[in-house]
Amino acid sequence: MSDEAVMRWDPYALASGADFDVFWKRHLAQRKRRLLLVLGKGFDVRALETARRLCDLGADLDVWLLAFRNGQEDSALRQARTNENVEGLGRLVPRSRIAEVGIDLGGAFEDPIASLKTYEQIRAAGDATAYDDVIVDISAMPRMVAMTSVAVLLHWLDNPADPTKCVNLHVTTAESVTADLAAGRGSLRDQVSFVRGFSGELTALTTKDLPHVWFPVLGESQRDRLDRIHQKLTPDEICPVVPFPSRAPRRGDEIIYEHRELLFDNFQVEPRNILLACEYNPFEAYKQVFEAMDRYRRALNELGGCKAFVSPLSSKLLSVAVLLACYDHLFGQIPGKRLKVGIPYVETASYADPVQKPDDPFELYSMWIRGEWEIIDTPQATANEEGTDLLVVETDAAFTAKP
Repeated sequence: MSDEAVMRWDPYALASGADFDVFWKRHLAQRKRRLLLVLGKGFDVRALETARRLCDLGADLDVWLLAFRNGQEDSALRQARTNENVEGLGRLVPRSRIAEVGIDLGGAFEDPIASLKTYEQIRAAGDATAYDDVIVDISAMPRMVAMTSVAVLLHWLDNPADPTKCVNLHVTTAESVTADLAAGRGSLRDQVSFVRGFSGELTALTTKDLPHVWFPVLGESQRDRLDRIHQKLTPDEICPVVPFPSRAPRRGDEIIYEHRELLFDNFQVEPRNILLACEYNPFEAYKQVFEAMDRYRRALNELGGCKAFVSPLSSKLLSVAVLLACYDHLFGQIPGKRLKVGIPYVETASYADPVQKPDDPFELYSMWIRGEWEIIDTPQATANEEGTDLLVVETDAAFTAKP
């Protein structure tokens, strides 16, 4: 029997830019759909872009508004921008259809609890399986909240109480490297935390002798996070993942140059271990990360296996790619022995004031993660290339089926 893993998101469904409206217009026109939108109550200038576009297309929305609390007072600027976003949401969706979901992130000097509390509050917020489509807009969510929200909803909808129920799950984000860098970095927590369910069994005594392979997905100004995660994991092998191709052709080179001393002098990274992941296509990046993890799985299985840890230190699109690769290794069609998979991260403890501008350029992405398109078999989907919106990729000519 082959030891090759089967990737769940190959083919994949992705719409971006102008194709966002094209996809959702077609999707909503197919039949009457009840939609749940999960978004963050935040100060990001992109917080309402998904809601605006869906409402303009006539979507029937309920909203779970995730309200984060870290035990600190917001600055006047952050509070004003958050209030502006809440008021804007109230003009798009009747307030009776907006449910605020409080999420305690924990204080700056407390143990990190964001992922656990996000899991608990999402599960307690209501019945996600009562909807036809669930959309998670991660544009204004902290990284750990965003990844946990997608992970818990994906696993929940993958394992419904009623197996005949097929609920679509979409992830959207208004992607802008410029706006992300201007969102206000603030200070970091001292502790490393893990997405709930993705601990990689780091501290388990029964697997303590397995080698640790670490895939840090790199972005700008991540030295402190890299150092703290490295101390926590003590990895045996490090494979940095660099965004390439990128909107800015030299971005990957500049990220490596910025962290060169830490990577090559301190961590002793082998240059041949550097991996490339497409910055603007999360599904292609997912495949690149998944395959790299799988090579270690197959190579080390005869020696007892290994633990793979992937840290999302770059854009939100690449964070989605990280989550999908890890989820697929944990729950997907993997022959033989599975990897122990972990997603370690260092959360922000307190935020500085953002310097984002309302006119910062961004591109809106919609990723169809699970649902109706998966029950179409590949030969049918491939044969129906004309006009389908089931299996799509980002192209210059709107939607094209991907075999």
